[in-house]
Amino acid sequence: MPDMAAEKRYRELVRLSYLILPGDGSREVRLALARRIVDRNLPRRPVSGRTYFEARQRVLRQSLHPSRRLRIRLVPWQRGLPAAVPGNPALAALEPGERVTYVLRRVAKLRRYIVRDLLVDLGVGDPQTLLTRVEEMPDLDVLAPVNVGKRRRFRRSRVPLLVATALTCALVAAVEVEEHSHSVAAARATHHPTPAPVRPTKAPLPVPPAETVYWKGTLPAKGGAAELRCRRETLPDGTVRQAGILIVRKVRFVASECADGATGLWWKAPSQRWYYLAAARPGLQVKLAGVKRKGALAYVKGTKAKKTPLRKPVLTTVAVKAGGTT
Repeated sequence: MPDMAAEKRYRELVRLSYLILPGDGSREVRLALARRIVDRNLPRRPVSGRTYFEARQRVLRQSLHPSRRLRIRLVPWQRGLPAAVPGNPALAALEPGERVTYVLRRVAKLRRYIVRDLLVDLGVGDPQTLLTRVEEMPDLDVLAPVNVGKRRRFRRSRVPLLVATALTCALVAAVEVEEHSHSVAAARATHHPTPAPVRPTKAPLPVPPAETVYWKGTLPAKGGAAELRCRRETLPDGTVRQAGILIVRKVRFVASECADGATGLWWKAPSQRWYYLAAARPGLQVKLAGVKRKGALAYVKGTKAKKTPLRKPVLTTVAVKAGGTT
């Protein structure tokens, strides 16, 4: 008999993951990705509160910046999908940090301090300002998929049992041969040599995050000194996450994914005017309509508003040569 509480938690996490995942691509693929992310992080056994919260944190992290490898061999998670899946274009247009904050605070209705702690654990910059901004947003009419399909059932194969049995028999035979050899050697030996010391093996060290500076200088509209970086981080499960980071006065703001060599985000100047900032890795230059430049920084002047603009410019890049661009 299935665990009804576990099935309920599975459906809740799939809906959260679906809403937080980037809105590009088809809705069906996005829902299949959400099912796969939850499958790999939520244990199948009955889980306690702490185990569930740890699984939820991993689901949120992988949904915020999903690895492209998750799309490989996705067919098993595409089976049994509902006929219609909501798109939520207004939610998909938000920056990753804003999207996860909106989903947790406005859709999941989590308490403010819980969302703040989750954002800190996810590495989202300035959670308090982000929460205030999201709470002032108009209702985006977000719809979560009602039917997310049933969880995959893995059939247990008899092959591992047969292999284990064969290995056990081989191990027993090897032990008997080794014991016989040791007995013969002990009878012939005149002395017992001192065994060589066994050196302990070192556990592999975690790979530290690497950050590449895309731009460093002064922000427009007297915004002060800042840096726009691409942060590459290898998670314990081997997933590589790449996300842009804007650093202003030691405060970090999450920008768009930088796996393709460019990143950008909406930034609010002290004059309360919004600017879209973008930069690319060394050797590339960002192309935007109506763009102005300050060195390697490309920016577009927006409007004065309390809420983050919903329009998200599409970033393209060109290679930079010594004499210009190509």
